[in-house]
Amino acid sequence: MIYLPNELSKISKNVISSNYLNLCLYETRKNDDYYEVLFDDYALVFINDGYKMIHTKKQDFTINKNEILFFTKGSYLIKDCVENNYYNSIIICFKESILIELIYKYKALLNSNFTTDEHIFKLNSNELLSSIFTSFLPCFSYKTNEDILKLKFEELFLALLYSKNNHSFLSFLKTIITNFKLSLYQIFSYCEQDFQSVNDMAKISNMSLTTFSKNFKQSFGISPKEWLDNKKFEKAKFLLEFSNKNITEICLEVGFNSPAWFISRYKKRYNKTPKQFQKSKNLYFLH
Repeated sequence: MIYLPNELSKISKNVISSNYLNLCLYETRKNDDYYEVLFDDYALVFINDGYKMIHTKKQDFTINKNEILFFTKGSYLIKDCVENNYYNSIIICFKESILIELIYKYKALLNSNFTTDEHIFKLNSNELLSSIFTSFLPCFSYKTNEDILKLKFEELFLALLYSKNNHSFLSFLKTIITNFKLSLYQIFSYCEQDFQSVNDMAKISNMSLTTFSKNFKQSFGISPKEWLDNKKFEKAKFLLEFSNKNITEICLEVGFNSPAWFISRYKKRYNKTPKQFQKSKNLYFLH
């Protein structure tokens, strides 16, 4: 059993990890037997060379060169088949939280009346989608920050929404919304508001902290504390780059109580201290 995205480094040396998504360039020169893969996140797979066979309880899939396969969370039997002694694919595993935010941002496009209960399906590719997938390749050669990866993923998401005959993808997105334990209004309100604590989020839902935390994780795929910290660090990063406030002021403004904790966690997340990032990016501090 291979667990993705946690074990991407076991199948490839070309892996980029971030808080929202994991990017992998997977290559092989042998026809493997079927092996079981458990996806803990959603995944998109784009085939550059060769083809892939997937076995499920309901049906078998074959995805060929320049085609896209969408995986929901779950376990699948997969075989990589080489052509001309080579198989190559791009794998993007992504959190439910980033998917929810994009659903909200582009909710006007989700006007499909189709329904689906599928957990894996092909997506129609085209020249634009192929070019977006291959545009991820330079990221493996040059250090790429999380903001660029998120923007590129948003570009891919939007291209999928606008592509023709994409009813399965649109229907799946609508299925996600209808299956949430939290109301649509509440989910989208979380994306727009600045909360200082998980307790504040639970209060707006009229739930106990325990019930809210359980339902939130079922809906978003991560704990509300992790989701809230991600939002706070995003805001802190923006303030570090575009304001003239000092580290302590920014720490307190985004809702962290301890500057020492903030500095330590920021460095672990971005491989730079807040001050190092500020000095390298902020015009107020550049000399």
